[in-house]
Amino acid sequence: MVRGKTLFICTECKKVFMAPDVEYGAMVYSVPMPCKRCGSRRTLPVFQLLAYPVYKGIWETIEREKNDKNDNNENR
Repeated sequence: MVRGKTLFICTECKKVFMAPDVEYGAMVYSVPMPCKRCGSRRTLPVFQLLAYPVYKGIWETIEREKNDKNDNNENR
C-alpha cells in the first residue's frame, strides 16, 4: 500500500532523497527505494534510522531474491 512520500537516506553514498513510501510486507516498515545518486537499494526512511538492523535483514532478503531470480534465468 502506498502511504505517500517520505525522506530516505542511502547507506552507501549518504544522499537524502524524497521517494514514495510503500508498505513492506503489511508491516510498519517501508520498501527500500533505489538511491537516485548511486542506484543502491540499501536505503531506509530517515525517521526509521533506529530500525537499521531490521532494514539490514530486508536488504539481504531483497538481494537473495534477486540472486535467485538471476540464477533461475541463467539455467533456462
